[in-house]
Amino acid sequence: MAPDAPRVAPRRDRSAAVKDAIRAAARRQFTAKGFDATGIREIAAEAEVNPAIVIRHFGSKESLFIETVDGGTAWRALLDGPIDDVGERAVRRIVEGRRSGLQTFGAIMRASGRPEIRERLRQSTTSFFAEPLVARVDAPDARLRAHLFAAQLTGLMTALAVYDDEVLLDAPVDDIVARYGPSLQAMLTGP
Repeated sequence: MAPDAPRVAPRRDRSAAVKDAIRAAARRQFTAKGFDATGIREIAAEAEVNPAIVIRHFGSKESLFIETVDGGTAWRALLDGPIDDVGERAVRRIVEGRRSGLQTFGAIMRASGRPEIRERLRQSTTSFFAEPLVARVDAPDARLRAHLFAAQLTGLMTALAVYDDEVLLDAPVDDIVARYGPSLQAMLTGP
């Protein structure tokens, strides 16, 4: 090769860059518009690729959604903190993110009519919210308590991110935390 010839990235590097661009575009599109309102063509256009490339790399819109829409990393860190106030910390985190931080959850919930996405939602809820707490709850019914905690937590998230409960969206953060946090905490450490 001549010393001044342009270097071409190896095929594997180009392929990884294309997949990364598609993932980023899909994450933005799905979060902003939801599963049903997002099309492969829009994702491809934002990623600057042909729609066939999206399908070749990810197989289907559902697979791309499952691979790109995930909000669990931040929750793991939150639930790793002290068990004695995890209810209030979780409620505060949800309510403070009620306008922007719950978009991913809302997108997943609205798409949960599809079996593979519903299964991913079930797995995520269990692995992000319930199971990390089971070993930390000092009670004979720890698994039940942790799953009730997850159900109550996702109920609040649904009210804020799916059906936009105006009272909750407009209420002061501290008021919601003061009322809902202890209720959620009781699931884990109450009698």
